[in-house]
Amino acid sequence: MPVCPKCGKQIDFLKNYVYSCTNEYILRITSTGEPEYKFIDAVDGESEEFCCPECGAKLFEEEADAINFLKQDLTKMESRRKVEV
Repeated sequence: MPVCPKCGKQIDFLKNYVYSCTNEYILRITSTGEPEYKFIDAVDGESEEFCCPECGAKLFEEEADAINFLKQDLTKMESRRKVEV
C-alpha cells in the first residue's frame, strides 16, 4: 500500500479536489412537492489537486502522477512475481 510522503501513513486512495468546475444536476420535484437534485457530471475544471486523505497534504496536481503513486505497490508486486517465476 502506498505511504504518504508527508505524514507517513499508509493510504489506498487520494482525495481529488477540482476547482472552478461546473457541476451538472437534474432538478425534479418529488411527489411530496420537495426539490430533489441528482448529480450528473462535473465539467471544465480549471485546476485540480490530489491530497492525502489522512493529513490533507497536496501530493499531486496531475492525474497521471496520482495514478502512478497509487499503483506503485502493484508494480512492485508484478516485478516480484516475474523474478520468482
